[in-house]
Amino acid sequence: MMKRKISAILAADVVKYSKLVAEDEEETVRRLGAYRTVFEEVTARHGGRIVNMVGDAVLADFPSSVDAARCALDVQETMRLRNQAYPPSRQMLVRIGITLADIMDKEGELFGDGVNIAARLESLAPAGGICVSQTVREQVAGKITAKFEDIGEQRVKNLPNPIRAFVIPPHGDDGKSRKARVPARRRLVAAGVAIVAAFAASIGAAVQFHRAPADATSLAAQPTAPATLAAQPAAAVAAPAAAPPFDEAKVRALAERESIPLPPALKVQAPAAAVPANFSGYLGAWGGGKRWNNMGRSAILIVESIDQSGTARGVYATGLPLASNANQNPARSRNFAGNITDKGLRFTLGPSNYTFMLAPDGTMSGRWDVTTPTGQFDLAITLNRIE
Repeated sequence: MMKRKISAILAADVVKYSKLVAEDEEETVRRLGAYRTVFEEVTARHGGRIVNMVGDAVLADFPSSVDAARCALDVQETMRLRNQAYPPSRQMLVRIGITLADIMDKEGELFGDGVNIAARLESLAPAGGICVSQTVREQVAGKITAKFEDIGEQRVKNLPNPIRAFVIPPHGDDGKSRKARVPARRRLVAAGVAIVAAFAASIGAAVQFHRAPADATSLAAQPTAPATLAAQPAAAVAAPAAAPPFDEAKVRALAERESIPLPPALKVQAPAAAVPANFSGYLGAWGGGKRWNNMGRSAILIVESIDQSGTARGVYATGLPLASNANQNPARSRNFAGNITDKGLRFTLGPSNYTFMLAPDGTMSGRWDVTTPTGQFDLAITLNRIE
């Protein structure tokens, strides 16, 4: 049965995927599987649905533009952190496009111009960045912590009318990657305007992706104050808070002692001035010799960044169980993106739901709820701050 609905459509693909495959086929295919898992988990967390995955391309739909944009930001931040373990030539960069459209849904398959527009917007995005339509830009204004660059009306293949597009550049991008994607004829037309605007541009702030104060998803960039704060007089903006205690040497020493793998790069970011004090207390690292239910796995929790909305990113790593068997996962570390409320830090990794509550004495009480083919389990652990 065919039905119409309004959906936010997200299209994504991996930049120069064929080149990555040609250089190292096995590694690239393995990483593609991890990339797909990231999309599946993050899409579900934001209330979306994967429509299809073909090769390195992903198509998903969401009930709102805000959900789709938040998903895209989480995916890019997760991929950014994962790419830190690879040289630039082997990094798996993703482009994402988002539009809002009236589309046709037939037994889960999507049809209509909205699907094509999302794909064209994706092609306009810089590597590691996001490109959205004007409607999406208007709907997410003030609801997500990201800055947009207006790239004007873009004419794209197979669409009769130009698309007004906005780009969220990748973290640290100065706009050059986007400019490089603009066709040469458009650069020539815009040359005169660029000369007039050069002086103004020289005193403007560089547009860059606003990440939660350290990805910590986990993944980690210096947070940027919201635009509303940035526009106020300097005296009205509070001084940035100091970075929380974080001794990487002690964290790695504990990880080695407990046989817990950690990513090669760890960094806990200082919270932005707008981050509430009860949120910033979660920044840092926790671990120890205790195990889930005193007999499962030992764990290390590292919260690398938190933004003013309570979005936290970091690394969750576990060692081997006391009694291992072939059906259990090996020791591993994973990036997470979660939310902090008065009920603690919550995030999901695969079928597992985690809740960590910071106690007044500085310890972190954890709950792990997981459903497996053998049943549902609710486990507990207490971790000490590593400092």
